[in-house]
Amino acid sequence: MDVFRDRGLQTKINLIILVILLAFFGLFSFVSFRQQKGYIVEEAVEKARIISSTAIRSRQYVSSQLEAGGVELTRERYGLIPQVVSTRLGGLVAEDLGYTIRQVSDRYRNPQNAPDPSEMVMLQQFYQNPALEETYRVTYLDDQPTFRYLHPFIVEKSCLNCHGEPAEAPAFIDEMFPDETEKSYHYRIGEVIGAVSVSIPMGKLQAQIQKKVHTDLLYLGGVLLALVICLGLLIRVAVTAPLGRLGLVIRDIVRTGRFEKPIPRRGRDEIGTLIDGFNEMMVRLGEKAAHLEESEKRFRVLTETARDGIISFLGNGQIILFNRQAERIFGYSKREVLGVSVERLVHEECAEFHSVGVEVYLKRNAAQLIRKLHKFQGRRRDGGSQQLELSLAVAESDGHLFYTAIIRECE
Repeated sequence: MDVFRDRGLQTKINLIILVILLAFFGLFSFVSFRQQKGYIVEEAVEKARIISSTAIRSRQYVSSQLEAGGVELTRERYGLIPQVVSTRLGGLVAEDLGYTIRQVSDRYRNPQNAPDPSEMVMLQQFYQNPALEETYRVTYLDDQPTFRYLHPFIVEKSCLNCHGEPAEAPAFIDEMFPDETEKSYHYRIGEVIGAVSVSIPMGKLQAQIQKKVHTDLLYLGGVLLALVICLGLLIRVAVTAPLGRLGLVIRDIVRTGRFEKPIPRRGRDEIGTLIDGFNEMMVRLGEKAAHLEESEKRFRVLTETARDGIISFLGNGQIILFNRQAERIFGYSKREVLGVSVERLVHEECAEFHSVGVEVYLKRNAAQLIRKLHKFQGRRRDGGSQQLELSLAVAESDGHLFYTAIIRECE
């Protein structure tokens, strides 16, 4: 946290923007993945619909052509049976796409048409709801996630040629499947007898998802990077650079004590208002500084031209003012006594003063010293003693007491 606190404002703002944009980037990535997954599943459904529709239409077309041409099905023409044609055509199409298509039914003759457990569950949905036009789900096939799609087969009149009553079935069917009790007979027009099953490996779909998401993320990452750079430049121009100039001006004022250098005005936004306010404050401070300097000059003239010695000191005795007449009385220069204790200016003959110290003495006697003049023995720089009169005043500033003594020589 200290490392972040010690960073520059531009760095802090850039880091905050970066964190926010990264959060949005992560959220977008999650949403994009979910959306792409949904789109891919929708695309898989559309492809499966086309494949299953092709199989069904192929079956219907071959059936109508056989009926229109009066073609009799035989063992040699087994490949022209509508169900066989549609299954083989669908298989070729699916093979080109890398998918799997077959016809499944729980009333199968060919064991290859037997439904697996997942297909059986989906078939039951058609049996329970004959109006259902399709069903699909993602399941595991050979331990691999696979998109499964089923479209129902509805019994038509042409189906009864091979799946109606056993006695009416073609001779080669009876030869190939002699068991009259098998469940592939006794179909009824309009009932669901099976479904076209399309299986699409999810690996293909996931690869498409990853490719699409990767492209989207690269695009978004580029946009976010450009946004960070643009925002960084904008903030630098509009915020941090003006604030930096303001900081330099303040530092220069602190260093030189001069208030004459304003910051160039810029616009009417918040930074511009701040700069205008700062410039106005500098004008006011400059005026007050000039007044204060003038007052100090007058005060110095007053104290330096006074006929009495003027000494100001803090509660602990530290001298903070020593005028020219005090220099003449005590023989010390101003440079020698500023910052030292007033005890140096009181002769050792004043035993009570020296025995308790400045602070205690002032607490005990300040009230009396303020009310009337007081005579004491002063100590000159050469160690000599001098009878002096003292008039004491006390004032308070910033919660601290300081004293001013008016000193004159006794006649």
